[in-house]
Amino acid sequence: MEIVYLDELFLLNLVIDYFLLLGTAKICALPFRRGRFLAGAALGALWCCLSLVPKLAWLDVPVMRPVLAAAMTLVAFGPERRLWRCMAAFLGVSALFGGAVFAAGLYQGSRTWHSGGGRLVRLDMRVLVVSFALCWGLVSLVFRRSVKNAQRQLRDVTIQRQGKTVHIRALEDTGNGLYDPLSGCAALVAEAEAVQALFSPQEAVYLYGPATEAVEHIPGLRLIPYAGIGGDGHLLAAFRPDKVMVDGQERRDLIAAVAPRDIGTDGSYQAVL
Repeated sequence: MEIVYLDELFLLNLVIDYFLLLGTAKICALPFRRGRFLAGAALGALWCCLSLVPKLAWLDVPVMRPVLAAAMTLVAFGPERRLWRCMAAFLGVSALFGGAVFAAGLYQGSRTWHSGGGRLVRLDMRVLVVSFALCWGLVSLVFRRSVKNAQRQLRDVTIQRQGKTVHIRALEDTGNGLYDPLSGCAALVAEAEAVQALFSPQEAVYLYGPATEAVEHIPGLRLIPYAGIGGDGHLLAAFRPDKVMVDGQERRDLIAAVAPRDIGTDGSYQAVL
């Protein structure tokens, strides 16, 4: 009879699930929130250990696995706008890594632990490391554009205005020289869709139109000039937020400008710093 040590099983699954979540972040061009990834991995590892308890064997039935994937995705990527995309990527990465590791286990002739309808494979750590390294390289090659995006400096931004709050992702662009001529503050440029919740439904409509109309119909907005491609002059509607937080740090030197159209091309960020 094969003896299963829960501490060994928990640690192994913790490491595997952590790298699965890390690979998902790479594909989706998301910042590495290692604390959240560790919490999601711990949930998956705990679930696996509990499924070995006879009275909790129902945790290992196939219909419960999407539930586990959804729970881990929510813990690891909860703040993301396109959570469904994260879950789809997580399932894909899990299938890729799991298939590679399982194949390596069969090639090695590893023994297996059976739990209900599932199967747990005992692997040599060297085989596990090599399998993950190969899969990680494949993910980096196939999704090299997303990996490049993930290496960019993306910041978590919180904007408050008149008791309302939005949380968005911003790209830190060192070439962004936009500022407010009146106060001298640097301007954070955000998509209208990302900040519309800060305004009433009647006001939000004007955020998608000309800046002059937005300033005319929304109290507290003002115009700031900016130069587009080719040096053409344009105007953006801007406002002074009650509070701006960038990666948890308050920034008093920022105002918020509104772009009527999308800023990012892949949805990984909704503003530019």
